Amino acid sequence: MTRKTICLITLIILFQSFGLALDTLTLDDFITAAVQENPRYQISAREYLIALEQDKSVRSLEDWNLVANGIFTESSASSANTFSPTYQKVASYSLSAKRYFTQTGTEIKLEHSNTRMESKYPPISVPGMGNISIFPSSPYYLSDLSLSISQPLLRNAFGLASKNALKISDYSLKLAEIKLSEDWEDFIALLREEYLTWQKCHRNVELFQDKAKTVEDQLRLVEKQKKYGLSEELDLVQIKQKLQAYKIMLEQALLACENQTDRIIRLMGKRDLELTPQKFTKNGPVMKEKEAVSYLNTLSNVKKTTDIIVSIQKTNLETRENQKMMEVNLTLKTRPNAYTNEFSESLSRIGDYSENSVTLKASRPLFNQKAEAQAEEAENEYQKALKERENVMLNSEIGLSSLYTSLRYLDNMLELNQSNFKLAKERLALEKRKFDQGRSSVFFVLQAEDDVLMAENTTNETLFARESVINQIQSFTDRYLVEYEDTLKL
Repeated sequence: MTRKTICLITLIILFQSFGLALDTLTLDDFITAAVQENPRYQISAREYLIALEQDKSVRSLEDWNLVANGIFTESSASSANTFSPTYQKVASYSLSAKRYFTQTGTEIKLEHSNTRMESKYPPISVPGMGNISIFPSSPYYLSDLSLSISQPLLRNAFGLASKNALKISDYSLKLAEIKLSEDWEDFIALLREEYLTWQKCHRNVELFQDKAKTVEDQLRLVEKQKKYGLSEELDLVQIKQKLQAYKIMLEQALLACENQTDRIIRLMGKRDLELTPQKFTKNGPVMKEKEAVSYLNTLSNVKKTTDIIVSIQKTNLETRENQKMMEVNLTLKTRPNAYTNEFSESLSRIGDYSENSVTLKASRPLFNQKAEAQAEEAENEYQKALKERENVMLNSEIGLSSLYTSLRYLDNMLELNQSNFKLAKERLALEKRKFDQGRSSVFFVLQAEDDVLMAENTTNETLFARESVINQIQSFTDRYLVEYEDTLKL
């Protein structure tokens, strides 16, 4: 036995012993850890929280607004006429509260103001009476409390534009929720695909370990037969060549497996762990195709997304059509006020005088081309959204149907590959029997070994391709959102 052969056997034994000592990481534990630590998952969550705050910002339209003002002015000038002051000082404040009600489009404003005025006027000379003053005493106060109500009647009638803006904000938040679900669904599908790749590479390592060990046994047998003249030098060279080939394949499998193990660990936000996947088990049946297509066209996130986009465009069209109408606003205002010489009386005497007004204001651009163009644009956007929904659902249905077609053929191919693998093993057993009886060359045994390896590789490739298609179907039909409902949390 050569030194290289001994080293290879030692490597294989060490690897097997090492593998038995590794901790097993289950699929569910892997997904749970990645959900908690992976930044991609957190990015999706933050995007939704941003959308949630944006919706709150839009809804601030209905918040009360409080306004406080203070003004002080002082002026002196030459008297322009007998009734204009030569000096005036004014100090005033105002406090107001305003709110907009989106359900009716009504704006209400309640305001209180108080003004202190100090003025000096030139005396008036009256023949026979001398100089007299007919102006108010100084200083004096003006106070009032006003209530005004404004109501649109045609354009933006009863708050149509504002209500639609809130509806669009609701739709946008729902889109953000669906996008969050889709992002999480895609993330789970990605993690499952990575785990499948990890399981596949470990199966490859086990396969090439087994093949290398088998060739080692055959090498020892050929070396014994050569001593007794039952095998030729050519047989020995051929089997050593095959051993080297399997060693190369084993190294490639070990490399791929080490890289994938590192990738799995880092997806969980960890470092320097020694883990191995759980034993691979074939997936059971999935949702039937008719049920999946029905779900796609009625309850899927794809359908919900396209419906919301259409609703947004329909709401926008309604708003734009309304903008073509004449603007007519009705404003009601009542203003009880007071005039006093003392500040202490200025508030208590509000209501001594009053002022009430009703204002009706109507306006419309002469040609209104901007509103007409925007309404036409909104109509085209709405029709476009309808066609885009049809296109998305059609492509989604085609894609889902294609996955089920692939699954059917992969199931058939898997049965054929398993049957071929069984026949290849039977042939190998027969070739080994002939070789042990000295009726055949080791070349035919090695050739049969290659056929078994190829058949097993093809079976594995088909098996994992089938699992990948099932993974896509599960994601397409939103199954992971249900399966991992307790794990997927903000």
